[in-house]
Amino acid sequence: INIQAVPFKIPGSDKSWLLVIFDETTKGTKLAKVPRALGKTAAQRDVAELHRELAASKESLQTIIEEQEATNEELKSANEEIESSNEELQSTNEELETSKEELQSTNEELTTLNEELSNRNLEMMELTNELNNLLASIQMPIVMVDNALTVRRATPAARAAFNILPTDIGRPLSELRPNIDVPDLENVLREVIETLGTRERKVTDKGGRKYSLRVRPYRTTDNKIDGAVLTLVDIDGTKKSDETKTGSETKDVSSRK
Repeated sequence: INIQAVPFKIPGSDKSWLLVIFDETTKGTKLAKVPRALGKTAAQRDVAELHRELAASKESLQTIIEEQEATNEELKSANEEIESSNEELQSTNEELETSKEELQSTNEELTTLNEELSNRNLEMMELTNELNNLLASIQMPIVMVDNALTVRRATPAARAAFNILPTDIGRPLSELRPNIDVPDLENVLREVIETLGTRERKVTDKGGRKYSLRVRPYRTTDNKIDGAVLTLVDIDGTKKSDETKTGSETKDVSSRK
């Protein structure tokens, strides 16, 4: 084995290096003398190659570092966006929770209102039934109209005098053909509604029967005028009843004598 030491320096460095070359040769063969200059040149090429590889490695490493830094920046930006999205999601969840509580409160209020409305409907039905029974028991023609002179209610006794049917409730009074002779009935009604006074006059029906027509304002519970009330009193019937009563009393007096 031939051993050869070749000194060399790396450009840019003050240190001296020694390249040791081991060369195995055949026994009895004379070693060829390696030119000193040739060995130095080969070593320099190797060193230059090492420098190039090192520079390439540094460049590749720098590229990797820059890519890693860019990736880290992207990850940081993504984390910030995720954090911002989480905050927005949390805020949205809080708003939804608040809306849910408000909706629940509104539902509770609606439930309470529905119960109150149901109770009032029951009360209204009871009042309507009582009013219908009361009107049915009154043996006197009575008609109620609103401010537009639309039929609101009427007693059964009013059907003959005013020619009103149950289906006429809600119809204008002017569309009806009453059996009593009152040409200016609408004017009388409007006058009562406007002046808040009471009007009374004698009228007759188509059969010649005499009545006393009384018209007064329709007052609500809060003291507002919302129409008028027409009442008919049978004068002939009252007169005959009085005469019958007077005759009976006269007979009683005579029999006592």
